[in-house]
Amino acid sequence: MSPLTQTVSLNLEAEAVLDPGIRFDAPPAENASHPKHIFLTGGTGQLGGYLLGDLLRQTTADMHCLVRGRNPENAKARLIENLQFCGRWQSSFSERITPVLGDLSQERFGLDETSFRQLAGQIDVIYHSGGWVDNVRSYSLLKPVNVDGAEATIRLAALRQIKPVHFVSSLAVFFTDAHAASEVVHETDAPRYDPNIKSGYIQSKWVADRMVQTAQSRGLPASIYRPARVTADSQTGKTNAVKDLLSLFIKSCLYLKKYPTLDISIPMVPVDYLSQAIAQLSQREASLGKAVHFINDDPIPWCELCEIIRGLGYELEEVDYPAWRRELKRQIEQNPDKEFLKLIQALLYAPNNLFFDRPRFDMGNLRAGLAGSSVVCPPIDEKLVATYLAYFQQVGFLPPVDRVRQFA
Repeated sequence: MSPLTQTVSLNLEAEAVLDPGIRFDAPPAENASHPKHIFLTGGTGQLGGYLLGDLLRQTTADMHCLVRGRNPENAKARLIENLQFCGRWQSSFSERITPVLGDLSQERFGLDETSFRQLAGQIDVIYHSGGWVDNVRSYSLLKPVNVDGAEATIRLAALRQIKPVHFVSSLAVFFTDAHAASEVVHETDAPRYDPNIKSGYIQSKWVADRMVQTAQSRGLPASIYRPARVTADSQTGKTNAVKDLLSLFIKSCLYLKKYPTLDISIPMVPVDYLSQAIAQLSQREASLGKAVHFINDDPIPWCELCEIIRGLGYELEEVDYPAWRRELKRQIEQNPDKEFLKLIQALLYAPNNLFFDRPRFDMGNLRAGLAGSSVVCPPIDEKLVATYLAYFQQVGFLPPVDRVRQFA
């Protein structure tokens, strides 16, 4: 069995036990409400890049960003390059960005004890958006980044002065049999233990989420943000995560010139909206200690999404799902060089796939926190889909409409 998909016997409740030695007895950070120094993980990722830009725009704080790099100059260049990609770069930001050379998967992020303590005494607030999103890889591969990285973040928050933590989790922690019978999952609900969680990614996010909840119970002022399917920038279509499950599924349908009849809805949450919402919510003291759900109020039915794509010029025929799977298998056999077809076949078998029967999610904290603001989740309509497809064409992930028959 592939090490990417292997399942091992795990006691997730034991994995989620936060070190009893992590206590929150230090005084609170003096500038927590109006931070002068913010620590951010994930600044070279999709959400982290937008969040870095929005925090630079909405606060006057200096940003200390955990980032891998050969040296400080190389690490800072990576952060700036991602800000430029996200359309958030301003030259005036440069003096406010300090790279912290390190790695989420390493103890103390790879910092020595003295540097870790110095960082803990300097920063006022922590934003932990870093992580490894992969629906195929095993828990053991994802744990160092997603679980150990979260625990190191909590340790940093507890050291020298208590710093609020804004932790980006995932609604996937509820995509288990433990919540299958729930009519509504409220923001006050904690993800329940399910010994049958198969996805290594969901396992790692569930464990990290539980650790943050434990830290909350010990006195850490932490907010947990749980988004659903995060998609590209609603204005530009840009994304540095092109090969996610939904994008690969659409690409495969266009290659087959067929899409399956499926009674599912797709809840897209554009990354620019998510970042703006987290930046705003995190600056409200009322948000501390709460969880926030992010899911599109009006998800688009799968077949309606495909009809929009067809209306934009792509050749697509609706067939039943078994017929679509047979065609996928036939195309894989005839075109063994098309790796994306093999990948979508593996992803559709993964536990956290598009077809999981999800409960409804309450978003009371989200609505209350954004009331009266200009931050609104964009509708999933022809304009948004066209924006996404145009970017996919621009980067060569999808062919232009006039070259569909020469699909690479």
